[in-house]
Amino acid sequence: MKFDQHFMTDRDLICKIVDYLEIKENEDIVEIGGGKGALTEELIKKTGKITVIEIDIKLYQYLKDKFPDFDIINDNILHFYRLEYDKIVGNLPYSIIEGLMRILVNSDFKLAVFSVPKDFMNVKLLGLLMNIFFEIERLDIIPRKAFNPMPKVTSEIIRIKLRNLNEKESIIKKIYLQSDKKLRNAIRDTHRQLYGLSKKHGEEKIPKLNFLNKKVYALNFEEWRELIDAVAGI
Repeated sequence: MKFDQHFMTDRDLICKIVDYLEIKENEDIVEIGGGKGALTEELIKKTGKITVIEIDIKLYQYLKDKFPDFDIINDNILHFYRLEYDKIVGNLPYSIIEGLMRILVNSDFKLAVFSVPKDFMNVKLLGLLMNIFFEIERLDIIPRKAFNPMPKVTSEIIRIKLRNLNEKESIIKKIYLQSDKKLRNAIRDTHRQLYGLSKKHGEEKIPKLNFLNKKVYALNFEEWRELIDAVAGI
């Protein structure tokens, strides 16, 4: 199926998702993947400050016609570097979760509520890193029949807040966001940025690891665990 699309049709669950957002007056809301507008219809009952990002050109045109007074954007959410909204919401397919979480780490938001495949946090690396950066609440189980077409897996509603990071966690975040750099350079540059160190003194902060020449995005679960332990000892 194109774009891994499954449209939520259960009105009670849709209303729950909106309630979990705890929308307040004048808050900006972004919906990821507007689909056929079922969630959008409930959001506009709460606020007029809504942006919808929809990758499918046909659904984008449909949403533009259905909600002419709102900001509908035809784009891939993974093309964004950060999101600058108060609240973020959407029904997320597996295919975008990891990329979106990287965007969220780099964003400043109050609250995000998503429906996601139930076992997505069981991916060891994703679970390890997301629990460092976010407070994640599991709120409701979503049966497969709540979607059309029906997905192969059960889903759940989660709520995400940014965590207040300590010094070591902030170092890990900075390294994580430099995904295209070699780990050695990412560690050095992180210490230079956070503490105003010279290049030489930044080099002195690099721990002895066997995978320093790997790109950050290529690190596996065990390497991230080793890196986190090493940063804790700096």
